[in-house]
Amino acid sequence: MSKRLKTTAAGVLLACTCFAIPSGSVSAADLGGDPNPYPAPMPPPRLQIERWTGFYLGGALGYGFGEGSASGDIGSFSFDQSGLLGALYAGYNWQIGRSVFGVEADIGTGDFGTSDDNNALGNLQSSLNAIGSLRARYGFLLTPALLLYGTAGAAWADMDFKVVGDSTQSETFFGWQYGGGAELAVSDSVTLRLEYLYTDLDSERVVHAITTNDYDPSFNMVRAGIAFKF
Repeated sequence: MSKRLKTTAAGVLLACTCFAIPSGSVSAADLGGDPNPYPAPMPPPRLQIERWTGFYLGGALGYGFGEGSASGDIGSFSFDQSGLLGALYAGYNWQIGRSVFGVEADIGTGDFGTSDDNNALGNLQSSLNAIGSLRARYGFLLTPALLLYGTAGAAWADMDFKVVGDSTQSETFFGWQYGGGAELAVSDSVTLRLEYLYTDLDSERVVHAITTNDYDPSFNMVRAGIAFKF
């Protein structure tokens, strides 16, 4: 074989090899082969907090305690108050990321009051007829199901006051309420909560049949509740 023939044969072989390589790659792709053996990274999991958005209705039961003050024709002194309190509450929540914003209203009553004999005319007796509030709430989700929150807003209470030997008079007090708590979503529609609230009411003048006195009640509440979202 001549030198020219050998050179020509080598060129033909090289050309065939170059055409065979891309042809093989296309065939592998056509057969279902993955040209990229490394899978794309998975996106981070999202917080499933949609359950916190919406209206809810619930009930709570707890214990109230605190101290008030009286001054006027019966003298000046402080008096203790305590007893069981129950309430119905309703509200709406919005969530943004891990934050939950809301507004809530409640109304309740209970076996809450006082009896004190530290005054000139005898026993002072008080009892709660009704209490309510309208508050804003802000919370932070420690987990998708556990919310820690603070709350503050306006409050009112209707109470009876009686001085022994004088008439019983009812008066409505207005003031502020604030506190905080923890709420746990046990399902997409049911939450449980434990909270503390402080109610600071303004002083009001009460005119009895014989005496006129100023009363300034304030008290704490610790209560547990259950709510249903819809």
